[in-house]
Amino acid sequence: MQTSQSTAAPKRRVLRYWVLLNAIDALLTGLALMLGAVEGNMVLQLFSSQIGDMSMLFVKVLIALAIGGILWERGKTRILVALNYAMVAVVFYNMLVITYAL
Repeated sequence: MQTSQSTAAPKRRVLRYWVLLNAIDALLTGLALMLGAVEGNMVLQLFSSQIGDMSMLFVKVLIALAIGGILWERGKTRILVALNYAMVAVVFYNMLVITYAL
């Protein structure tokens, strides 16, 4: 029999991974933008042209934190796990972009 305490730790870990992956994505995106890459998300491209790259990255992280917090609070950890896998792919893609830029 599992207690609520034993199931809470993996759920928190999923949220921590979400925050970590989005922080890594923001750092790599910032580096890629400094190397001449262009943001792939058209909405964020618009933000970037209006408010600048660093402010756009801040907004990007805030949106990601809000999404993660809402999903975690509502107990939708399966969705958050799927999004974590997607973010791993995004992070690896950003690393490839940076590697080819160097």
